[in-house]
Amino acid sequence: MLAPSIQRTLLPSHLKPQRRTLLSLASGDPVSTWQIRRHKPASSSPSSNRQLNTRPPRKTQSNHSNAGKQSRPPRSSNSGQPNLLEPKIVFSNNHLLFVNKPAGYHSQPNESIEQKPSKKCLLSKLKASGLGGGSAKNFLLPMHRLDQPCTGISMLAKNSKAGTRTGNAFRKHAIEKDYFCVVEGNIEDMKMRSLPVSKKNGGTMHKLTGVLTPSNSRGGGRQQSKGGKSVLFKPLKDGTNTGDKRVCHLEWELLKSVSGDVHLIRVITGTGAKHQVRAMMSQLANSPLCGDLRYGASAPLKDQSVALHARSLHLPTVSLGDMDLKKMRFVAPIPKTWSQFFSLTEWKMPTIDYD
Repeated sequence: MLAPSIQRTLLPSHLKPQRRTLLSLASGDPVSTWQIRRHKPASSSPSSNRQLNTRPPRKTQSNHSNAGKQSRPPRSSNSGQPNLLEPKIVFSNNHLLFVNKPAGYHSQPNESIEQKPSKKCLLSKLKASGLGGGSAKNFLLPMHRLDQPCTGISMLAKNSKAGTRTGNAFRKHAIEKDYFCVVEGNIEDMKMRSLPVSKKNGGTMHKLTGVLTPSNSRGGGRQQSKGGKSVLFKPLKDGTNTGDKRVCHLEWELLKSVSGDVHLIRVITGTGAKHQVRAMMSQLANSPLCGDLRYGASAPLKDQSVALHARSLHLPTVSLGDMDLKKMRFVAPIPKTWSQFFSLTEWKMPTIDYD
């Protein structure tokens, strides 16, 4: 097992801890302190108990002194948070671990904030389950991030060699990954805002290009959001001087129309900017992901998730022992909740031609 200082050097540059997300997790539920407040008990004498039971309601003459005060309704102990599902193993050997991350887990802890393993941390849960590498079965290095409300394939390295080689592939953008998303929007409007680039899977791939612009306000979409700053993309126009700003691309194709303005699409991107798919689909294609209130969705989903699923991961340039990664693509089934929300099931998913 590597020393902590060596482990940190293996983290790719795009995996910087996000203090914002973990602050909302580590701060706890403020309701708990309100629920345990002790009220002054009534007198325990029999006479006072009889008086308490027979005392008529108080007159409203003193109501003016309590003007503006309202009683607080009791809240549930879990504050309405849905129970976390168990992550499912997609593939595991001595080098790599691939799991299907459920909604609600963040990828890794923030060591400066968390004092103990979090039940909402995927990395901590996998280590505690003995799914890591090394003699202690606790060497696990997350090689990329998935947003907490999103689902899908997540890759972790089980040794330093795997961490170094897959990390280099990510930095060189030599990783092929795609996402299944359910968006709300007008499909013809989405096409007009995009550039058709190729024919694939019986349909047309469309391209979005945007310039990542710093946003100093909360909620880059049409609604305010909880838990930190959003990102802002502006369309890249001909002759635009981008300076040192980051230019990002993604391609999307329509897989199925769920209803009039709800569509299942497939998204491909070679970059990994924060909230890239969520922000670009909302801000450039005018089609936010279902449940994504941060970027303008019309309503939340019942499990507070966002309809973005990391569908598959392919590492064609990485070699690890006897693994022929050029021929291996790791695929995560869509969430079962999508059958409730959108009438979409895994066995009805379109076949994707990845060649």
